[in-house]
Amino acid sequence: MKKLFFNKDRLGAFMDAILAIIMTILVLELAKPKEPTIAAFLSLWHAFAAYAISFFWLGSMWTALHIAWDRIEKVSQKTVWISITLLFWASFIPYITSLLVDWSQKRTIQGAYGLVVILTTAHLYWLYTSLNKDNAGSGACRYIASAEKNLKTDLLIKAAGFIAGMVFYPPLVEIGVLAAAVFMISGRISLRKENSGEDRKK
Repeated sequence: MKKLFFNKDRLGAFMDAILAIIMTILVLELAKPKEPTIAAFLSLWHAFAAYAISFFWLGSMWTALHIAWDRIEKVSQKTVWISITLLFWASFIPYITSLLVDWSQKRTIQGAYGLVVILTTAHLYWLYTSLNKDNAGSGACRYIASAEKNLKTDLLIKAAGFIAGMVFYPPLVEIGVLAAAVFMISGRISLRKENSGEDRKK
């Protein structure tokens, strides 16, 4: 049976829009200070930290998708549904982050946060593998293969943070997500430098 392909730009625009909505909703979940003082704002430091971690992690994921979308040529029906499922898990982030603000020391809440993040990341990895198959033989495959390799390390960091949080100190789940985001951002900077160096040689 012939493989059915979709318009990559329409899917990319759809994913951009949904991720933008998810990231916007995050700020609406922030708690208000009890009074208009600096001390009241400082008392909400963890709420702002949880917001920042979730926001920049989602931003890191959007960056990954944006770079991949610039390089690919085709997206299959399978890739479309993987993308939709990825957005399904990502849409839980504002809700679970709001719970994190109220119960940051609770293993159940930290565990739920870590699980949603890991499932979203696993779907991003699955998306990369599907894009690689859709665009086999094209110039996009080298970048996506490198991104897949980095994403394996990213998943390991998050999984380690999840396990450590469940066994020892619950906030280690959040710290693991933050560490993974920093790793992925630095990894993408390196990939861009490599690609630009190769382009200059050509």
